[in-house]
Amino acid sequence: MRTTVVFDVGETLVDETGLWASWAQELGVPAFTLYGVLGGLAAHGEDHRRFLELVRPDLSWPYEDKQPFQLTAAYLYPDALECLRAVKADGWTVVVGGNQPATFQRLVEQLDLPVDLVTSSGALGAEKPDPAFFHGVAAAVGVRPEQCVHVGDRVDNDVIGARAGGMLPVHVVRGPWGVLHAGNPAVDLQVRSLAELPALLGKVRQAESSA
Repeated sequence: MRTTVVFDVGETLVDETGLWASWAQELGVPAFTLYGVLGGLAAHGEDHRRFLELVRPDLSWPYEDKQPFQLTAAYLYPDALECLRAVKADGWTVVVGGNQPATFQRLVEQLDLPVDLVTSSGALGAEKPDPAFFHGVAAAVGVRPEQCVHVGDRVDNDVIGARAGGMLPVHVVRGPWGVLHAGNPAVDLQVRSLAELPALLGKVRQAESSA
């Protein structure tokens, strides 16, 4: 029986528009240029971190650790908090974690979200879509990957990766990756708003109970 829901962070719970605007300002490039580069990388299925080498080839990772963005609750999508509360009220263990360094994880932790655990690839030592990421998240809350539902916007990382890691993936259609890959045949379960998620999770439980 599935007991745990794992939420991705960027473009699942957090609207990253402010993040990328901050990066554009930090790097000294027009925001529209950076948005276009990110969209191109998303469309071609490339690592989004290539944006740095493309717009500022004189810099390199781990420049990411500089982190020009200060995350606040204002950057959460409007449906995020209500969804987290509803899922937790329905008896699920709720985890938040994505491909972020430990510095960004601390910003997420400061939001004091209604969840049981906040983690990150930086803390786990593995990045999505590596199955080790999903195994590490499950182990951190004392469950097996097969007991988890993973919710995220990217088909490569959050759908294909979660399934390979043993979790049931739910795709969220928002953000550049989510919109561009909405019709990907790898997607079985999909929502266009987190407001739809509690009902979908209820159906997952019902299907398992009757199986």
